Amino acid sequence: MSTANVNRRTIKTRNALKNVLVDLLQTRSLQRISIREITEMADISRGTFYLHFTDIFDLYQAIEKEVVDGVTAIVDAKAPVRDDDGLETMLSAIFEYLSDHMRECEALLRTDSASFLSQVFERNKPNTKETWETLFGTDEHARAYSYVFISHGFAGMLKHWMAFGKLETPRQIANIVKRLLNSYMFLDAPQKQSAAGRENGSGSQP
Repeated sequence: MSTANVNRRTIKTRNALKNVLVDLLQTRSLQRISIREITEMADISRGTFYLHFTDIFDLYQAIEKEVVDGVTAIVDAKAPVRDDDGLETMLSAIFEYLSDHMRECEALLRTDSASFLSQVFERNKPNTKETWETLFGTDEHARAYSYVFISHGFAGMLKHWMAFGKLETPRQIANIVKRLLNSYMFLDAPQKQSAAGRENGSGSQP
């Protein structure tokens, strides 16, 4: 058998196991699911399961990693963010991806939302000074708090959007996030800080 055929078979087997676990996690906790149940539903032997994963938690982590990697790939492709349009484009792509992988996200959020979301935000912190300052301004101390604030806010919006059936399109929810960021003076922080400096400086008007 060729290497290509072996790789395709491996991918097919791993995907079958992941899909079954995602289905089961829609109604049950991870602790209440057995390897036997997964292998029977996937029509795969127990021995084959152990060729790919050490246990159920390893299988779960593979699902989690796949989604986090998907979001990270989008952020890497769209970075650096230089303005409102760039941010909205990135957010739209992220929400589109999450929408396409809704069942996986629901399974992850139901099982351990804190771990899943912390991985998403830790992996996707801005990695250039330009992006940090565009999004959060030039005050380094304030930027750290800003990122924590926005991360929790984004996580809450994601959960709400999913819980209420994705009433908005990915583009619409991205626009809402962008407007909220502007309202809390993240995106335009450099401009606002500059304006505040002019008002408080020696050349300001009474």
